[in-house]
Amino acid sequence: MDSVVLQLWAVLSLLVHLAACSPILSLEHSSLEEDVPLFDEILSEQDGVDFNTLLQNMKNEFLKTLNLSDIPLHESAKVDPPEYMLELYNRFATDRTSMPSANIIRSFKNEDLDSHPIGVTGTRRYPLLFNVSIPHHEEITMAELRLYTLVERDQRLYDGLDRKVTIFEVLDSIHLGAGEERKMVALASRHIYGTSSEWESFEVTEAIRRWRRAGLTTHRLEVHIESREGEEQNGEGKLDIDINSEAKHLPLLVVYSDDQSNDRKEEKEELNEMIDHEQFLGLENLEVGNFHDQPGEEALLQMRSNIIYDSTARIRRNAKGNYCKKTPLYIDFKEIGWDSWIIAPAGYEAYECHGVCAYPLTEHVTPTKHAIVKTLVHLKNPQKASKACCVPTKLDPISILYLDAGVVTYKFKYEGMVVSECGCR
Repeated sequence: MDSVVLQLWAVLSLLVHLAACSPILSLEHSSLEEDVPLFDEILSEQDGVDFNTLLQNMKNEFLKTLNLSDIPLHESAKVDPPEYMLELYNRFATDRTSMPSANIIRSFKNEDLDSHPIGVTGTRRYPLLFNVSIPHHEEITMAELRLYTLVERDQRLYDGLDRKVTIFEVLDSIHLGAGEERKMVALASRHIYGTSSEWESFEVTEAIRRWRRAGLTTHRLEVHIESREGEEQNGEGKLDIDINSEAKHLPLLVVYSDDQSNDRKEEKEELNEMIDHEQFLGLENLEVGNFHDQPGEEALLQMRSNIIYDSTARIRRNAKGNYCKKTPLYIDFKEIGWDSWIIAPAGYEAYECHGVCAYPLTEHVTPTKHAIVKTLVHLKNPQKASKACCVPTKLDPISILYLDAGVVTYKFKYEGMVVSECGCR
């Protein structure tokens, strides 16, 4: 119960202090044990409070903001991601001038772990099974089946192996008296001239779109490899695909998509005009309340002078260098337990907003109309309204490789992760 109490205390402290624009107290320096009664003393089990349910609800709400299905267990992060997905992440992390053809890229592994080739000569068949789920608010831009070809040949006798590779979708099976007849449709086919083991890609976009429309997640494919002459010649060599479940080259179904649900643009209206009114009119129409600490006539004249003549540099000096600004903050995912679902990067520079929103609010802190009015009310009556808060006003994305419901997913723009600009709100 104590651990749950501490977790609740941390969450509630975060919410309370964010609302008050004050620093967050650490657990070591909190007065939990001395001054605050324990939650189980206030809300006992007899009150019907289920702390586990409460924590689960908090987690679910947080996951919604990240567009995640769930945070996987730590064990799932031990699974090595496909080499192709790591190469994809590293390619765009290194070259900032390029970008992928889609913002979201998912990789689905072959789920048929007992899969083995059927047929020895002529045509060999490789059954594959994929569980594919793509949200309906995403537009599928492309899908490809990636196969790692294994070439076995005598380099002294042959330059390479010429094979025809065809990808079939197994639609259904009809049981007949002595056996089973399968209905299949060809999705892609081409000749491969194999000289060495390497990845080969086959486009299956329309099939994946059809699967999503049908609402089915489990689908069977079958790869056929046949020699050009119909049968492999003795000593010619062999071309296979790697389906070993212990290997790093499992068949991979890669789906590229774009999220169509977050196409909203924030608009800033009339802010510059309001800032100008604040700077040049100042307290002209502001009635000062009858408080013991209200400013005198000389102080009001000085404020008007500051509004008109103060530069940003002088405002910062007046705030003793603690004016609202962006400061460094490095996030280590392992430190916060997120390495259980984020594969790469290990961490990143997130930045944070720190400082005070001192009067007058200037253009460089991009105040909202609400922040401007709130600041003026606070100046007149500090008991009625608090100061504006120094918060992020613009956030940039990062690229991450992560696990979403067990599926290795690459997102080129994972929004809202880096503070780009700070302002007063």
